[in-house]
Formats: sequence, structure tokens, C-alpha cells
Amino acid sequence: MNVMTIYVNQTPQEITGGGSLENVISLLGLPHQSCVFAIKNQVVPRSVWASTLLCEGDEISLFQAIAGG
Repeated sequence: MNVMTIYVNQTPQEITGGGSLENVISLLGLPHQSCVFAIKNQVVPRSVWASTLLCEGDEISLFQAIAGG
């Protein structure tokens, strides 16, 4: 299996093989409720997480909704 490095909120993460954004979210135990993910500053709609393949060096940003008043 290939090991590749991706970055989640600027923190390097090594993952085995490639994979979809959806798989990486699950593998790394990232929150997914009320969250938005962006790859290389482009928001990825939840409807395409499963078909969005990640590559070596991809930069993923995770934004969580915050309730306020």
C-alpha cells in the first residue's frame, strides 16, 4: 500500500493508499456533522465527498459551524 501525506488544517496526516474525502474523514475520525470541508480552498459539497479523490499533498480545511447570537 502507498502512504501519502495530506494536510488537515495545516497538520500533516499520513494515510495509507489514496481514497475519497469521505473515507479519509472516517479514517481520521474527523467531525462531519455541521462541517464544511475545502480542498485547496475550494469547498467540496457533501454530495460529492465519496467521489472526491485525494492526492499526495492535498490541503484540506475543516470548518465547523458555530452557533451564536
